[in-house]
Amino acid sequence: MLKRSSWLLVILVCVVAVGFLVTGCSKKITAKEEVGGKPAVVEAKKEAPPPAPVAPPEPKPVPPSPPPPAPVPAPKVETAPPAPPAVEAIDLDGLRLQFAFDDYSLSAKSKENLEKLADWMKKAQDAKIQIEGHTCDIGTSEYNLALGERRASSAKTYLETLGIASGRISTIGYGEEKPLVPNKDEGNRSQNRRDEFVMAK
Repeated sequence: MLKRSSWLLVILVCVVAVGFLVTGCSKKITAKEEVGGKPAVVEAKKEAPPPAPVAPPEPKPVPPSPPPPAPVPAPKVETAPPAPPAVEAIDLDGLRLQFAFDDYSLSAKSKENLEKLADWMKKAQDAKIQIEGHTCDIGTSEYNLALGERRASSAKTYLETLGIASGRISTIGYGEEKPLVPNKDEGNRSQNRRDEFVMAK
């Protein structure tokens, strides 16, 4: 009986010892596995490529500042154009042209008077002139009318050569119809052979 109990005790001790050993071994194996696993994880981490550097965000374009407002021009003050200088009046009677008997050519004195008239008309740009051609009473009325017209046309042509526009000059032939003085003698008749100038509208 004693031997049987001893054997049971020995078996029990053996079972406990084996259980203890098994439990201890499993902990050691687990610990070893855990310890052994750590380097594997580290190794895996070392072998993984480093993450790519993240590019910095591109700066947002700054919108251009609006241009400064254009300066407002000062209001223009309307000024009337300066008035043209006043032109002195001219003595048209003093510019009368005289002609020889039955002639309509211009003498040197007549050209001088026409040049004075042209100079004045260039200043008085709105002025228009009518040239009246006259004769003495010698000859027929028809002939004297034509001669008076030729005398007036002769003066007009010369004014045009001096730069006066033809539209500013008109002519008329009166012949013997408007004598300056009575045709009683040659002295008076010579005064009636003339061109006179009047202002035209």
